[in-house]
Amino acid sequence: MKRFGHFYLGLTAALLGGAGYSDSAYEPTETLSEQQFIVAVESMGELFTGGEGVVPTLPTTRRPISSVAPTQTFDKLSILIVEYRTPARVVFKGTIDDWSSPNNLSSIPWSLESGQGRYATVSLRGEQCLVEGTDYMAYAIGYQSGTFGGGYQPFAGFEVGDVYNRTEVATVPLGDSAEEIFAGAEMFRVENGKILSGRSGGTDAGQGVLVVRRQVAGTFGYFTRIPVEENGSRVAKLRLVATRRNQTVIFGGFRGMDDAYDFSKDNVINGMNPRTDYDARLAGSSRNNAFEVYEIDLARWFPGNPEDPRLPYDSNADGYLDSDDANWQTDEDSYLQGSISLARGSVFGEKFWIAVDMTQANPDLSIPTFQMQLLDTRGDVVKFWDVVLQDFESAGEDRTLVSLPNGVLGRTQISQVENLDTETCFSLVRNRLYTMGEKSQSQSYGEDVPVDLSVAGVLVLNANHEWQIQNSIFFN
Repeated sequence: MKRFGHFYLGLTAALLGGAGYSDSAYEPTETLSEQQFIVAVESMGELFTGGEGVVPTLPTTRRPISSVAPTQTFDKLSILIVEYRTPARVVFKGTIDDWSSPNNLSSIPWSLESGQGRYATVSLRGEQCLVEGTDYMAYAIGYQSGTFGGGYQPFAGFEVGDVYNRTEVATVPLGDSAEEIFAGAEMFRVENGKILSGRSGGTDAGQGVLVVRRQVAGTFGYFTRIPVEENGSRVAKLRLVATRRNQTVIFGGFRGMDDAYDFSKDNVINGMNPRTDYDARLAGSSRNNAFEVYEIDLARWFPGNPEDPRLPYDSNADGYLDSDDANWQTDEDSYLQGSISLARGSVFGEKFWIAVDMTQANPDLSIPTFQMQLLDTRGDVVKFWDVVLQDFESAGEDRTLVSLPNGVLGRTQISQVENLDTETCFSLVRNRLYTMGEKSQSQSYGEDVPVDLSVAGVLVLNANHEWQIQNSIFFN
């Protein structure tokens, strides 16, 4: 076994023959001096290394959203267990390092019809063991070191024996962007020396499993056949802007907890601290009133313009930037060589985004959630699309809002809010991928379909629930 901080981590391949976790498939060997539970992160693990033969700048601080595949990449998973009582004292704290790396034994993959991801078995020994007759709450947060301000550490300031009295949040410093982060919580109790999930007195209890899920949203745009000129102006960049942006992620409202303060809805908004440091503007506005999500500098994808290097070069002079241009290349300032597979002649942009809720003012004033823009070299908008959400009416369940009305030292409040979505004004919920264009993990099977901007009268945004796409086949 390998020791990490305050606890021992053991891995077992007995879960469904190494394919998943299950109460019936896994019977840990436990004694009064050793207990085990599983921590599982949903979505398949993938280390972003920059591709074969490419060594990225270290430390790797983020991964790009490279496809609809529900991948994950982070290096640290922190766990805290507290007594579920007042005061809530910490009984266990530890961190698993190198979580997503395939070159170590920190975690191993699992795959079931209901999902896939990575898991580890955590062993508690001696005085770390939980006792019968006490309910416990177990928390876990998975994150990439160097993100959320560089020095972010979950559960900072709390050690075993301390009273835990706050709700965990992660805040993006001004000038930075949100990155991928995972979290979850579960009730634990002990019967006959074994850790089980669920409360004392409950009718259903199974092996102790703490499930961790993605806590931010994400979006990408995948385009080709981009016009080199619009309304008499040369096109230099593509830019996606948003009209709402939150600064802080709240880690609360977890599906794993079976209590009166939990919920069973999937449409969760867990962002707070709305930002007002606008750095972009909607088309027709005389002032900044939006936020840049991502910007695609077309000259980096279609270089070599002999007249103005700020502009892309349409090498075959047909008026469009596409696969017929021999000078096309991937923008390696944004995507290291070999790190992403793209259809020839296409461009790509992506960003993680903290969930934001819709307010009545947005549809009343026809304020779009997203607007895609074509820009000239001065940054002026020469064409735009208010992005339309696919099937917004069928996604009409109420939203679940996670809030902290009394701050991080108060209790997380979970409430249901009315869904106010319209085609162009909609909330963004956590653990959902919003896409323009179809992007697979590789080009081997021809699954990719970039959006053709030469004919796009409407740009449609698809919402992939929990980063999953129907009828996908994942080749491992």
